[in-house]
Amino acid sequence: MRVLLSLLLTMVLAACGGKPDTEALRTIVNERLALALPAGTVELAGLERRGSQADTKAPSGETRRIVYYDVELKLKRDFDFGAWNAPGVAGLVSALGAGPKGVVGITSGGNKAGDIIRGHGSALYQLHADQWTPVAASGYKPPEAPANVAAMPLGLAAIPAAIKKVLESVPAGMTPAEQAVVQQELANASTNIQGRLARMESGYAIAAGEEHGQYLRLARAIAANATVRVVPLITHGGEENLALLRNGKASFALAQGDAALDAYEGVGAFSTEEPYTGLRAIGSLYPEAVHILVRADSPLMTVANLRGKRIAVGEPGSASRTTALRVLEAHGLHIADIRPEALGIGAALVALKEEEVDAVILVIGTPADSVRDALADTPLRLLQLSPAAITTMTDAGRGYFPYTIAPGAYSNQVTPVATIGTAALLLTNGELSDSEVAAVTRLVFGKGQDFAALGSIQGAEVSAANARQSVLVPQHLAAAKELDAMAAASQRSNRSNVIDSSGKH
Repeated sequence: MRVLLSLLLTMVLAACGGKPDTEALRTIVNERLALALPAGTVELAGLERRGSQADTKAPSGETRRIVYYDVELKLKRDFDFGAWNAPGVAGLVSALGAGPKGVVGITSGGNKAGDIIRGHGSALYQLHADQWTPVAASGYKPPEAPANVAAMPLGLAAIPAAIKKVLESVPAGMTPAEQAVVQQELANASTNIQGRLARMESGYAIAAGEEHGQYLRLARAIAANATVRVVPLITHGGEENLALLRNGKASFALAQGDAALDAYEGVGAFSTEEPYTGLRAIGSLYPEAVHILVRADSPLMTVANLRGKRIAVGEPGSASRTTALRVLEAHGLHIADIRPEALGIGAALVALKEEEVDAVILVIGTPADSVRDALADTPLRLLQLSPAAITTMTDAGRGYFPYTIAPGAYSNQVTPVATIGTAALLLTNGELSDSEVAAVTRLVFGKGQDFAALGSIQGAEVSAANARQSVLVPQHLAAAKELDAMAAASQRSNRSNVIDSSGKH
């Protein structure tokens, strides 16, 4: 039956003329790999087409198909896909059109010549003048999680009914502020339950991020590889994560480096609180780059052009919003100089597509699935930060560093984009024992991890070598000691390899 369906799909494509067959697909993949990675890095060892389907989200009036394939890449030289601010995993997954679990074989600490990397990729084609032509990579579209009410234990069966009764008793004409209170309390109850259950079962709650977000994917990849129970918590992001950690509702938290420093010092979004002097870093995970996106046909060419424009800067309370406003200020633009829109990532990209905003500012790991997905529907363009603004921000001492979004990181990007980055940090406090912190440090930063295969593309950039990059809050002493031990072991291994390769003992 599967063979018959595959044949039928092939016939449908052939009937339209100029079908995207295997050889055409091979050519496109080779071209995209050549753009995304340095010359001589990989060779296409094998490619098998695995069928196709109509793109149900194609713009009105367009006929598109997504072609799926499996690929084998052979490394021609040693290469570290996890190196920060360099071509690597971002270009690879964008070139292949792979999802979070679509690449297997990338190892923490770097790959060796001869290694085989396998990928499950996709390529998007549009029918134009009876010919199938490739367009932007389709990107990853996460499935919607089904409701699972029936899975609730019988002993708790009365709780949903009680919650429903409370909600039904709330007046229909609730103000937005009252609605926010109800939503907040339900979210807090969910977080409290998950955190308490994790601690009762001798596990560790990690305050991660929103569903389908990159923080949550990495937390789940860590949990999948853990020898102890790890419970990733769904949250609104870094600033909430820091609050959960401070309030004892999580053992670990993920947050932007600049947000962590603000919390530690009690400034910025945390200016109404006492400095969180007990905050400690385990280490840096991966860089989160500032993306300033406009439509490809937009006349806006520089950040200075954003004056007076409608800018989606993020929702209040998000760490990304704070960083976005700082980026604008570094270009001489204050919030009164723009028309800010408080939109989350998904809503902001839809608004940009519908021309309801003029630009979107995101702080996110590269490549961002949400951006790749948006590119399949609407041609977008990244704006460069000015050299002066980059200098201003990197000199401010808030954990920012120059960052280049390399060509090929996104399917239509052919030139490097100068911007800034901040580190995504794994954080804790002084409540856990040194042995617990050391064990988690080994779990996350130990050599040979393949977090990309477990669902986190950004997880390929996690390594002991990068763990101290842009860490401005105090590092937990047990984590620092463990990372020192890893560095010493790596140096011994490198010396041993040099001796072995020279033939001397």
